Amino acid sequence: MSENSSNQPYYLKYRELGWLDRRLPEMPEFFSDKLIKRICREVGAGDETDQEGFAKELREIAQAYWVAAMSSPLKIGKGPALQSPDERIRKLTSTVLNPAEKLIDALADHNLPLLSEWPDKLPSQSPDREHLLKELSLLIGRVRDLTEVLDDRKRKGSPLSHEFKIDLANAMTDVFERHFPSVSAARGGYDRTKNPSSEYRRFMTECVSEIFGSGFSISGSILDEVALSRGNR
Repeated sequence: MSENSSNQPYYLKYRELGWLDRRLPEMPEFFSDKLIKRICREVGAGDETDQEGFAKELREIAQAYWVAAMSSPLKIGKGPALQSPDERIRKLTSTVLNPAEKLIDALADHNLPLLSEWPDKLPSQSPDREHLLKELSLLIGRVRDLTEVLDDRKRKGSPLSHEFKIDLANAMTDVFERHFPSVSAARGGYDRTKNPSSEYRRFMTECVSEIFGSGFSISGSILDEVALSRGNR
């Protein structure tokens, strides 16, 4: 992202919608001071913990992943309904790629006599044909790139909603390890029961519920996968 230096967290780019910029639902206020104090207390943090810095990082994560969820078909929180890669590819092809290619052909030189306005003077403003053709070509290229990425994800068999949870858990784990270095960032044995006991699991549950509500959860298997990838187990 253009305004962020390379040493800033990667997930901050999720707050940008690029050329798809559009109105999203009103973003909630995340992680009140009261909640931050409770989380620190539950983790057993001492007076040396930078609660202000901790809160800032959690709010940045919440904002970034909330924007991602509200603008992607993942069925996360109150975001758009889930669409599989196959479904998205079919819809992109039928509603974007094919119409764009047809419109480019319709605006080609050999079809321009159809658009002849002679001898009338029309009241509406005329479009810039060359600019329109250029933008349509860019749109086609962009959507083709997207369909290739979706097709690759389909072959790998990893749903985007699963990737989302892995990514979010990793970001949260970074914050946990940085602010609570004396606490293990991995599940404990009792976390495999209905009443998880580890500080790490309680922290994760508290945080993701704050962002996406109590109906959203990150499973123990995802936390194990995160811990394994980070060399914590």
